[in-house]
Amino acid sequence: MLLDRAPVASAQQLSIRRYDVRDGLAHSRVTAIHQDAKGYLWFGTHEGLSRFDGYRFTNYSTRDGLGHPIINDITEDRQGHLWVATNGGGVARLIDDPRELVIRNPTTNGRKTTDNRRRTSDRRPATTLKFVSYPVGDSPHSNAVNAMLFDANNTLWCATDAGLYRAAVSSPSAKDLKFEVVVPRRPYAHPMTAFADSQGRLWFGMVNDLIQVVQGHIITYGPADEVGRYPIASIVEDRQGRVLVANHHGVFEFIVPPDPKSRGRWKKLPLALGPGQGIYSMVADSTGALWVGTTKGLIKLNVERRTMNDGLNSSAVHHSSLYMTAQGLSDNEILALAEDREGNLWIGTYGGGVCKLSGEMIVSFTKAEGLPDQNIVRVIEDHQGRIYASTSNSGLVEIVEGKVVPIPGSQAPPFNHVRGRILQDRRGDWWIGTDKGLFRFRGPRLRFRQKFTSADGISEPLIIHEDPMGKLWVSSRYNNLYQLDRDRNGRPVFQRIPLEFDAIWMFGDRSGVLWLAPIRGLWRLMNGKIVVVQPTEGLPEPAARAFYQDSRGWLWIGSRYQGVSMTTDPTAERPKFVNYSTRNGLASDTVWTITEDDVGRIYLGTGKGLDRLDPATGRIRRFTTADGLAGDLINHCFKDRHGNIWVATTTGLSKLNPRAERVPNQPPPIYLSRIQVAGEDLLLPETGAQRMPELTLPAGRNNLLIEYVGLSFQGGQPLQYQYQLEGVDTGWSLPTEQRSANYARLAPGSYRFLVRAITRDGVVSVEPAVLSFRILPPLWQRWWFLALAAMLAGLVVYAAHRYRVARLIELERVRARIATDLHDDIGSSLSQIAILSEVVKQHPAITHQELAHMLTQIADMARGLVDGMSDIVWSIDPRRDDLSNLVQRIGQFAFDVLGVKGIAWELQTLPQSVTVKLTPEQRRHIYLIFKEAITNIVRHANCTSVLLTIKVADHRLVAEIHDNGCGFDSAHPSDGLVRGGHGLENMQARAAQLGGQLRIDSAPGRGTHLTLSVPLR
Repeated sequence: MLLDRAPVASAQQLSIRRYDVRDGLAHSRVTAIHQDAKGYLWFGTHEGLSRFDGYRFTNYSTRDGLGHPIINDITEDRQGHLWVATNGGGVARLIDDPRELVIRNPTTNGRKTTDNRRRTSDRRPATTLKFVSYPVGDSPHSNAVNAMLFDANNTLWCATDAGLYRAAVSSPSAKDLKFEVVVPRRPYAHPMTAFADSQGRLWFGMVNDLIQVVQGHIITYGPADEVGRYPIASIVEDRQGRVLVANHHGVFEFIVPPDPKSRGRWKKLPLALGPGQGIYSMVADSTGALWVGTTKGLIKLNVERRTMNDGLNSSAVHHSSLYMTAQGLSDNEILALAEDREGNLWIGTYGGGVCKLSGEMIVSFTKAEGLPDQNIVRVIEDHQGRIYASTSNSGLVEIVEGKVVPIPGSQAPPFNHVRGRILQDRRGDWWIGTDKGLFRFRGPRLRFRQKFTSADGISEPLIIHEDPMGKLWVSSRYNNLYQLDRDRNGRPVFQRIPLEFDAIWMFGDRSGVLWLAPIRGLWRLMNGKIVVVQPTEGLPEPAARAFYQDSRGWLWIGSRYQGVSMTTDPTAERPKFVNYSTRNGLASDTVWTITEDDVGRIYLGTGKGLDRLDPATGRIRRFTTADGLAGDLINHCFKDRHGNIWVATTTGLSKLNPRAERVPNQPPPIYLSRIQVAGEDLLLPETGAQRMPELTLPAGRNNLLIEYVGLSFQGGQPLQYQYQLEGVDTGWSLPTEQRSANYARLAPGSYRFLVRAITRDGVVSVEPAVLSFRILPPLWQRWWFLALAAMLAGLVVYAAHRYRVARLIELERVRARIATDLHDDIGSSLSQIAILSEVVKQHPAITHQELAHMLTQIADMARGLVDGMSDIVWSIDPRRDDLSNLVQRIGQFAFDVLGVKGIAWELQTLPQSVTVKLTPEQRRHIYLIFKEAITNIVRHANCTSVLLTIKVADHRLVAEIHDNGCGFDSAHPSDGLVRGGHGLENMQARAAQLGGQLRIDSAPGRGTHLTLSVPLR
């Protein structure tokens, strides 16, 4: 049946979420909507551009590089770069590469900088241009870009107030674009539209002209064609490939001609609009429905394709719905429409911001839709499929074709306070419990016009229940339970069963067992006996508030404080239960009502929304007001014969259609949105990054703050996140809604941070966002420093070892020298003394003169031994290691030798030199050189004066011995000395052992000058 009348608005509320300036949107007039390749939503407004990630809006204005605050269109090029059409500033491209950012601040004077850090503590914040603008033409009209698109060759087409322009975009970072006019037109300011279909055809709606570009040919449809009779408003393509064009007063289907380059025909869809209702926008969603935004609400069309008798295809509208502010829209004037990847419909309005329609899975009824009381206590379905709702204090209503219809007579006492005490039995009769007693009405319709009678003996009924066996049970106050029987005439007869409590909740399972629950405790009526149900591990609290037996025969018991318990064998004497609670993911541990959908999932009504539990997987999904429920405090829920779940809340009634649920076809992407290192923000791409180049950080910059965002617009339960830092964490963290991770004082090493998003259905991001970084060790922990330190330590050890070895060798040399001296000098002298003593002893006949001579020899040898021993002891005495002791020793020897011979001598030295330390070897060799030189002077020089000089300069000891004797030929020194002597050779050898030099300067008749130069340590 074709639709030839204006669609009528429904009375039910849609699941709509509104966003406006109070939520961070740049402006409440939204003219364009686009979802980019990453998944972000972009909204063009009359005061800039807004980006939405599901949590918050990020706004951009002319300060960020946009050429004009009014945004007319948003699109992407073939490389996924975002472009914006402005109403006077040409087009602008988002700079999503930090290397392209131009930062204006007082230090750079507008120059381009590529510093990858941004100091948050800078008192003069930099202005970062996040967009680069391109003029389309030279006139203001040419830069008022109303719509744009990119073709397959990445050519940018712009529909402006001055005509149609195009420019080839060679690279995303091109500095200039050269536009050319394709179709000029008289300047005229009016909204326009652009669309590229799946066949490569380009469509441009420019006021009354519809321009088609196909294979380089331009075809124009104008006012002479029906489609151009009114200004073109929108162009879309549905999932069957049909191109649909809307002008302000109708929707047309393009009939493709046999020759693609020839003109096509237009078929108007049989859609009648209301008075003053014009079309602004359209979108064809993934289900095949066509949504039309008008000046007076949002129209949903179900368009089907038919094949006509002539073989041509045609479209027919079989159903339409009109949604306005009464159904939850923020404004009736719809300017822009778009569907995101998750099937949500985004609606841009003239003055009410943007609305998100999360499908038609949940529709609600509140007082605004005609409910006399928003507190709905119970929902029931009669045998004919009619839906009734019982309110708290205002009687009952029926839901008829999406509208609320009060039941006549139910608003008057005592039926205005029925609450949940209402039941239609198998015979079709209605049983209603009131404060005035129990009433029965003949069915099948629920009417209060009939005469009523009070059931004898029952007052203040608490609950009415019909078990699966068809037995009717009624509990009342004062510990009474009644079972309904009928006499021979079919009249009701009640049999009283006394109880020890008031049964406030009651349920009969399929085995005939009646479950009874007072305020506390749980009992079963089995075979005429009442048996108490004891608490077990799976039934921790027998304080039942809800009962339900599912299609599998499993019994579910909702409790007051311990969630829900389930047994697969309710007929057992001691049933075993499994418990589900907040520990398993339920929203609340108080379960008031339970039902099941057509695929076996269990719905649990709590004080915090409706939880859906899949027993096969244990997965839980929560429905709240954020998903469109009328309220979060659930009184009752049940499934009707069509599979809809009706939910009675304290603030209205909702219908949930599980078949209309849209499951996302792809996991949520996740991006790193902020990285802060030691208080400094790193420059990231404007829309975040999934992977970053590895960072190398010094040891002092080991504090990191990482923020991330997953893109999902499902609503209701937000995304959860898991993260881990490889190198610190052993695995993924517990799921959390927190969108940041902070790490302080990380040790040096290599790390990899990973984070992933998880939807409410347990779907995990395919690719986690990754940040790899390396923290360098401190200077003293780096390999080269450690290697150098090890090398230095080795050198020190080696030097110490060399020093120790040198000292040992030196000590060995001293010991060897002492041994040699003792053997050669002392030993030989003692041997001579012994020999002379033996001679004296064995020759008693020697003369007195010979004896005196021998004794004199012995005495001289003994004195020589004393001097030798004194020299040996002096040379090894550590207390004599300074130069002053050497000087004293040389002076004492000079006095003893030169003074005895009457030779004048003088010893000169500098005062600061006497504190110089000498080794034993140095002292010994220098002393012996002086001793040999003085001895030679006494023996051979025939001098009258000797000058001895000792000084220290430039870390060298310089000693000079100068006499005024006869001298000798230094070329033949032995000629002037005792034949066969080796004194000069020994002196030269000792100087060489000290690493020094001994220079002898002498000539016959001129005396002798010896110069000794020895390096000091």
